This record gives sequence, C-alpha cells and structure tokens, in this order.
Amino acid sequence: MLTTDRSSGSGNPDLYVQVPAYRDLELVPTLRDLYAQAARPWRLRVRVMWQRAEDEVLPDDVLALPRLEVDEVPAATSEGCNWARQRLQEAWEGERYTLLLDSHHRFVAGWDDLALGMLDQLQTAGTVKPMLTGYLPAYNPRSDLYRSTRPQRLYPYAREGGVLTRLKGAVIRDSEMLTDPVPADFASLHFLLVDGCFNGEVPFDPAVYFFGDEVLTSVRAFAAGYRLFHPHRVIGWHAYDRNSRVTHWADHEGHAERHGRSLTVLRRSFTGERDISSADVAAFEAYVNLCLVV
Repeated sequence: MLTTDRSSGSGNPDLYVQVPAYRDLELVPTLRDLYAQAARPWRLRVRVMWQRAEDEVLPDDVLALPRLEVDEVPAATSEGCNWARQRLQEAWEGERYTLLLDSHHRFVAGWDDLALGMLDQLQTAGTVKPMLTGYLPAYNPRSDLYRSTRPQRLYPYAREGGVLTRLKGAVIRDSEMLTDPVPADFASLHFLLVDGCFNGEVPFDPAVYFFGDEVLTSVRAFAAGYRLFHPHRVIGWHAYDRNSRVTHWADHEGHAERHGRSLTVLRRSFTGERDISSADVAAFEAYVNLCLVV
C-alpha cells in the first residue's frame, strides 16, 4: 500500500529524504520533528519504507505532512534494512540531494539549511563529490533530558571472522573551534547527505543483512569518487536505545544464517572478488590505513 501526499509548497522539492522504518514507535515523532525543525520544509520529499505490524497505524496529522510518501508493507514480508534501502533508492526522482535517515531522530532548528550549507561549503572548497555523514549524538526517547552538543567521528570497532563489520562513534575534540566539516574514513547509514546521483551510483545490496553495511557503503562510495566528511556542528540526535522499536531479527527466524551469508558477501567484496575491484579496495585501505580483512 502506498500513501502519498504531494500538496504544494513554496517551491519544488530538491531534497529526497529516505527513511526505512521497521516497527518503530519513534517514526511518528521523527517525522513530525523532521518537518517542524526544517527551515524550508517545502524543499523536502520524504519517503518512508514502513514495515509495519497489523495493529500499527500512522496518525492523520503525519499522513497529511506535505510530500510525504509511505511505502507500506507487512513486517512479516520484510527482508531487512538494506532491502528497504534499495527500494527507497529506486524511488529517487532526480532531486538534487538525497538524505538517508533512520526512523528514530530529533533535529536542530534549521537542520536542512545547516546540513546543506556544509555540503555546499565542501563543494565550494573544491571537493567534487562530498558526502556528509556521521553518527549523530544520542537522545533517549524514554527520558530525553539531555542532548549532547558535541559532534562525533567514526572509528573501526569490531571484526567477525577477520572482516571489519562494526564502527563506533567518538566525540570530536575541540569541535567548537572548527569552521569546516571533518574528513572522514567511514559512512553512517543513519545520517548520510549526498548528491542525489548517489542513488544510482552506489545502490544498496540486500544481500548484506545488517552488520557490515556501513563499511561496505564506505568502500563503494569511495570507489565511486565520493569523499566523506563528518559534520562539525550537531545537526540532530539519534536514538541508540532500541526499547522503542522491534528489531528485524527479533521478528524473523534465520537471522544467524542471514548474517553468515552477509559475512561471505563482505569478504568477497573486500577481497576484490565481487562488486569492488582489488585496486579500489587497496586504494581505500591505503586511505584509511587499515586492512578490511585480516
């Protein structure tokens, strides 16, 4: 089922916002805040890949948000987050920019002008294909009394079977002194702002179930000529606490097997046997000074 509202605004949308959502109670407040805090909400076209349980509904005020599209499927038929992301990418209609988000966020006032201003700043400085991405600082849906004002950068965190699969965030020291976004090694899939052409150049791979998808996206984006940067100012906040949502693996059997197949896909990709050339993998590893497979 597809619910669409294309009511007119003050201009044409030039930012396609992609939101995969799996049984997430934070989806509704996220969508409300996304629009309420935008400096130019008319510029947004927002599409949600809503993987819902039978008793889950969206309230009327959310369904009435301008240029909101809801691609609605039963949660039982979902094949995972990258399956959902692939479907969202395929719905890109040529907007100049695209933003990938999770369905559990809050935003600073004027987040769209702030984020797009950083991207334009990078282009003006000579970066041909900049990507603005990162782990946003945390908020807690159950007790949101404090939100950090310090941006983060990404670092390698953990391997499985010798394959780098997990990243972690750490505060950028002295960020208040910075005037430009920070060069980054890895991409976050809960906040990624980039030229809309990214949707065609770096399509998501549903064969990767969950862990490792950010590392794979980082390598494939680098191979396609994108250069990654972290925001030097806080654009919004992300809910790392999963108590407000049901995970895909809690609902679906066979997640261990799915993850095992993902590791095989990642290993083949990172050794140049699949979708990335050995030369591109080597160039990325030299850039980040790290071997993806050991």
